[in-house]
Amino acid sequence: MKMVVNVVKVSDMETATPAPAPGLLSLLSANRDFRLLWLGGLVSACGGWFSAVAVFAMVHAHGGGALATGVTLALRYLPGLLVGPWAGVLADRADRRTVMLVCDGVLAVLALFFLLADSPGTLWLVYPLTFASASAGFVFQAARSAWAPSLVREDEYVLYSAAVQVNGMLFQAVGGLAGAAVIAFAGWRWAFAVNALSFVVSLLLTAKATTGHRRGGGTRAPWLASLWEGLRAARRDRLIASLLWLEAAFCLGLGGAITAMTHLALHVHDLGDGGTGWFYAVQGTVGALVLLTCSARLQRAAPRTRLTIVGLSCLFEGLFTMMLGLPSLPAVALLLWGAAAAADVVYGPTAVAALLSAAPDELRGRIMSLWSTVATTSLALSSALSGALLDTAGHRLLPALLGTAMSLSGLTWLTTLRNTAPPTKMKGDPRSPLQTI
Repeated sequence: MKMVVNVVKVSDMETATPAPAPGLLSLLSANRDFRLLWLGGLVSACGGWFSAVAVFAMVHAHGGGALATGVTLALRYLPGLLVGPWAGVLADRADRRTVMLVCDGVLAVLALFFLLADSPGTLWLVYPLTFASASAGFVFQAARSAWAPSLVREDEYVLYSAAVQVNGMLFQAVGGLAGAAVIAFAGWRWAFAVNALSFVVSLLLTAKATTGHRRGGGTRAPWLASLWEGLRAARRDRLIASLLWLEAAFCLGLGGAITAMTHLALHVHDLGDGGTGWFYAVQGTVGALVLLTCSARLQRAAPRTRLTIVGLSCLFEGLFTMMLGLPSLPAVALLLWGAAAAADVVYGPTAVAALLSAAPDELRGRIMSLWSTVATTSLALSSALSGALLDTAGHRLLPALLGTAMSLSGLTWLTTLRNTAPPTKMKGDPRSPLQTI
């Protein structure tokens, strides 16, 4: 009997590494658990924008001026400084999914408590409730930022970041317009009810996700020691440190720009109690369209090109912000706000992808929380100061000053990047990723 021996080459036995998802829709359709978290964020983002429009309308209706608006915005950001770093430590020690579920439940209850502030005598409740809600939100965000990236591949980090950002943009558009409509026809009470319901839906969707690195596996050192460990890691990595400095400088202009936009919508262009919803809707619509059309190209770009895009984003958003207070027609102001949003929206996927690639999983909660802390601290300072300065500097001069700060941060980044030699490889991208700039 003649025996036939089939010789199989070792190379034929090797399993080819699957290619990363080519775009946002592919990533969401193929990755069940990430899709569940994305949908949960999509729903809660919608409710959050309902609530944001309602809070500003409530403060405005009960006699709050520019300073009250600035303080309210500042209280949305302040927990990033006071709570954010510790939330990152928690995310690297506890079950990240459990933390998210608890926070969703707390946020649903707090959303309903805003109904108690619907009078001039109880308006002060808006401030502690805003602070408490933001605190729970930062704990949720720390856990999600530590867990969700482990559900995708490292070479899909740009798409991951774009997907997280686009859900906020989509429902910023829908939530902004719907929030303005609900407030105009039914009052802000229904907006808070919708917000509470959105957190319940987010909780139910998150409960179905089970994979990924739910625990960071970091040290069990005391909390303060764990916090310092994260700070030292961020300081030692030049790319992480540089991104943190850029975020701090850029957000000093961005927070004030949001305060100025709110003032323009409610007091200058007189768009009604839900006027901020129109600006949020333009920002969300433009941002979502840019991300949906450009995220795949951003993923294919070389890492150094992505970091160049980071600087250009800051530069052009600052230029458009400088002109925000000049138009007398609300349509022109909305157009400028949309142009600024188009420049801003590519910043997140490129910067966060670089940050995630540089941060190991056991430190990811602390690194990402530090990023949020830096951003929100700058946003809070900028919002509060801009609210106080609006009455003296005026709505034309203040955006010009804020835009200048944003553009200068971008120019500084681009100059530093240009004067830096091509870097060595960084984990997560085999081509020529950046470890330093």
